[in-house]
Amino acid sequence: MGLCVTFVSGVRRSGKSAVIRSMVDHLWKTQPHYLRLVKAGSDKHPPPAADKPIPKCGIASARWIEYKPDRVFEILSEVLTAIHHQDRYGSVVIEADADAALRYAYPYDHRVFVMPVPGSVNDVFREPTRAAVELRHVLDDTAAFASEIFGLFSADDGEPHEERPDLTPTQMRGFLHSPLGDELATRIQLKQPYHGLVESEVIIVNTSCGQTTEETAECVRRIERLLERLCGAGNRHADLFFCDPCNPTEKTCKKLLKALKPMCRGGK
Repeated sequence: MGLCVTFVSGVRRSGKSAVIRSMVDHLWKTQPHYLRLVKAGSDKHPPPAADKPIPKCGIASARWIEYKPDRVFEILSEVLTAIHHQDRYGSVVIEADADAALRYAYPYDHRVFVMPVPGSVNDVFREPTRAAVELRHVLDDTAAFASEIFGLFSADDGEPHEERPDLTPTQMRGFLHSPLGDELATRIQLKQPYHGLVESEVIIVNTSCGQTTEETAECVRRIERLLERLCGAGNRHADLFFCDPCNPTEKTCKKLLKALKPMCRGGK
């Protein structure tokens, strides 16, 4: 299309807006277009209209977009096409909460995932017994597979489930040792709001949100091991940063800004 589109997502109240503000203040040389995607019917509301003209804030335009999951593909395409007509080689940053329907709604050029400091391993990861149950559901139900991994269908879409016999222990072990099975089992360890981190180039654990506990370091180590496993299997690259993204003088934040810099350029 010509645009450079960066998708910044993550769990609610994790500091996504602050990350984007930092990118605008320190990295973008040309003003990006900002989109805030909000699921229709949520408790989020657009900011009140200002009585006075808003001074320059570092962005070329801002749009608040409510979407329904079954129409987000066309809505997002329409909005980006309109921006393209206005600014052919512009840069776009999209902010959104964790929603499976958005992860594949557009072929984003870059992805950033933002999360608060985890207070518990169970904030991010499913318990082993629950992960096993979820994996079984995914393998046994085609619609559940699409919803869990791609966010394409809902569980009550009325489509009949495909009948198939239960996997034997031998078949299960064989599948899990395949490349697809290994990646699926790795992803299924995460709770749904955190699925987006496995596709992101940059993952930010925002130290200004959440509270550090004795489990925090272990949770971050598990995330790092998961990313290493997925990136090693798929020739991908992902960087995890544990810092306050609004403190550019801090050493790790400087590294974060360096990793984000290639995302803050215009299209081609």
